[in-house]
Amino acid sequence: MSEFRKDPVQNRWVIIDPDYPIDDRGLFSVDVLEDLPARDPDCPFCPGRESVSGQELLRYNFIPKKDIDWDIRVVPNRTPVLRVETQTEREADGIYDWMSGVGADEILIESPYHNDLPHRIQPNRVEQVFWAVHDRILDLRKDTRLNYLFYFKNFGHQVGDVAVHPHSRMIGMPFIPAAVEEELVGGEEYFDLKERCVFCDMVKQEMKVGLRMVAANDYFISFCPYASRYPFETWIVPVKHLSHFEASSKSHLYYLAEIYTETFKKLHNVLGNAPFAMVMHNGPLQEENLLYFHWHLEIYPILTCSPGQAIGGQIYTNPVAPEQAAAALRGESE
Repeated sequence: MSEFRKDPVQNRWVIIDPDYPIDDRGLFSVDVLEDLPARDPDCPFCPGRESVSGQELLRYNFIPKKDIDWDIRVVPNRTPVLRVETQTEREADGIYDWMSGVGADEILIESPYHNDLPHRIQPNRVEQVFWAVHDRILDLRKDTRLNYLFYFKNFGHQVGDVAVHPHSRMIGMPFIPAAVEEELVGGEEYFDLKERCVFCDMVKQEMKVGLRMVAANDYFISFCPYASRYPFETWIVPVKHLSHFEASSKSHLYYLAEIYTETFKKLHNVLGNAPFAMVMHNGPLQEENLLYFHWHLEIYPILTCSPGQAIGGQIYTNPVAPEQAAAALRGESE
């Protein structure tokens, strides 16, 4: 029997319907093959193709190797949607507003190995990936034209991931994305009403109840949200309040890498190499220490299509209850 559940941050209702027909909707589909080579001569992100991927903005080489002189690289997107060198211009277009496409568009190449799939990549490498994001945020926030750095990862052809090679993307922009803005507004309203951070309350609730928990360590928890929009949607959230990712300590990033790899191994155990999108919701670049917002990662496996009700009305129907999803990820039988 279906039910409505309300998201406490965005005040959005979601339909949880375990009886929703899923057999013909692609649930548990596998999008990327497991048996990939360690190096692909045609891949623009593999070692030996550095001139193709572009001039580096950042490079880490923390594990010396015989024939590879890098572990992490950040390069400008070859086909950027925004450009730093663009001059900021604004004007009216009748009743509409227009602004030049100023911003940053960068690719973070997470590993020199073509087959470092999300469930295989080692925690020490993931930690360095997050240090690269940390360093790029600190650098880009110097450009006061930019107000937000959107970090995300697409995996699988169904979400437009052309290159299988492990990589993610960062887009710096002068405005805050609508989804993050909604969380900021909802978080502030909750704080004004209860004088507490809604994300901190969610963490306490999930740790207390345990039904939707996937994994936990001293600094982070991962769980399937109470009002999950997508089957097996999973969030990774700091246990202690922290509004900005770039304020993370060395210990934070170590334990973040640990729970990140553990969570993706659990997702792979249940879903295989199903396509997914992962996004970071972070505090705005030009603000600090927000009492009502909590940075976090959101992971959305792409297991069903997006019908008009979701695209046009933001009415989401989830055929897998988050309690069921979390139990499966924990390896518990129904």
